Amino acid sequence: MKLQRTLCTLIGLAALGLAQAQAQAQALIPDTANTDAVDGTPRRVDDRRPSQPYRLWLGTTPVDLTGSWEYSDEARRNFDLDTRRARNRRVREHEIKLEARAGLGPDLSAFVQAVALRETRTTQGTPGRQRTHEWQRGEMWLQWDRIGGTPWSLQVGRVPLLERRSLWWDDDLDALRVRYAAGAWRLDTGIGRLVARVSSADSGIPPDQRGVWRQWGQGGWTWAPRQQLEAFWLIVADRSGVPAVGSSLATNADPDTSDLRGHWWGLRASGEWRGIAANPASRLSYWADAVQLRGRETLTAFSNNVAGASHTRHLRSWALDTGATFTLGTVFRPSLTLAYARGSGGENSATLDANFRQTGLHENKARLAGVKRLRRYGELLQPDLSNLAITTLGSGIRFGGNSSAELVLHQYRQVVPATAVAAARLSADPLGQHRRLGRELDLVIALREWSWLELTLRWSRFEPGPAYAGDRRDAANALELGAALNF
Repeated sequence: MKLQRTLCTLIGLAALGLAQAQAQAQALIPDTANTDAVDGTPRRVDDRRPSQPYRLWLGTTPVDLTGSWEYSDEARRNFDLDTRRARNRRVREHEIKLEARAGLGPDLSAFVQAVALRETRTTQGTPGRQRTHEWQRGEMWLQWDRIGGTPWSLQVGRVPLLERRSLWWDDDLDALRVRYAAGAWRLDTGIGRLVARVSSADSGIPPDQRGVWRQWGQGGWTWAPRQQLEAFWLIVADRSGVPAVGSSLATNADPDTSDLRGHWWGLRASGEWRGIAANPASRLSYWADAVQLRGRETLTAFSNNVAGASHTRHLRSWALDTGATFTLGTVFRPSLTLAYARGSGGENSATLDANFRQTGLHENKARLAGVKRLRRYGELLQPDLSNLAITTLGSGIRFGGNSSAELVLHQYRQVVPATAVAAARLSADPLGQHRRLGRELDLVIALREWSWLELTLRWSRFEPGPAYAGDRRDAANALELGAALNF
């Protein structure tokens, strides 16, 4: 009942503000579809900050203070796909970001961000509540623009790695980066590794991140208006060293079972055509990604925190992600999206892994035709693109000054039958005897009529297919309410 009352409150607040928002639409912060929002610094599409932040002066240095508070309340129903077990969950999360940006010179700026997280989890059948809280160091960097009057810039610190589809990365990394932007050409590249713990919940750098160097790059060419070709690459080298046979870890230490040296590279074509179907306000947008992974991985077995023998296998895999969205330039701007994504599957042995794996910096979020990013492979299942083929059909409308509703259907099939789905949130695993995993229906409503407030509703239903056991085929559901204050 509390969840329903919260839903009614949020919807009521939205209705009260909608009329005012229409009159104030011109005063809203422009909602951009790219990530280069502030001073050429990458910015996530969903991050909105005041156009006139609070400013204070430290001597002659201006410092702008901004931040946000985000809240989500999610009810998870039957994630084990068995209605005979009462294991439903409710998860409430708070996130507070505090930010300061200082202009240290005409072309020199600094940025600091601190993040506080709190989660409360209630599980049916388990007494009490599980509460966790932590502090994280967010972005912290120095940036020099137009070095020597050239189109080059330099950034050092904990920098944001962003690209608009989040297939490659959407994360922060301790790194040194250089960027170039002139005319139709763009380049973003750098090198980094984790130099200190990110969260107060960590005792130090996680074992799987120690000694891991990453060199990334993204180059783009705008070959025609609203048409772009891009190249991506990521080179990962784990230099932590393979543990010697018989070496032991502390009792509570997590073992580092994998040392990977690999490189991802890929191409993307994307763009938009306007004036479709003799309607100047209609548009057709498209994207097409192709990715390949090559490398080798050394795996070490541990027993009671004692290292055993190690063996090395090759990595050979690929992925495709393509789709298009047509938006009709009429009232409510109705849209239709069709997309297909496939990550290779196959042999997973001591000598070869042919299952595609994503970069580890990815988030798989992007806009379709609405005002809010969606989880492109499903809001409930949230799988990685590995040994998986996903067909997506979506439709949506825009309303108000800056709001949308979208309904998206995903159909899932494993490339090769397997007993796991990479990164999936369900607690039930397939049997590995059938390819058809099931389908998911998502409804996402986003209200962004105010520059300082946004409200979201996400509802999802996953219906398992014959890949799961006969007694694990009951539908799973999730309902999430979200709110964000920007200041």
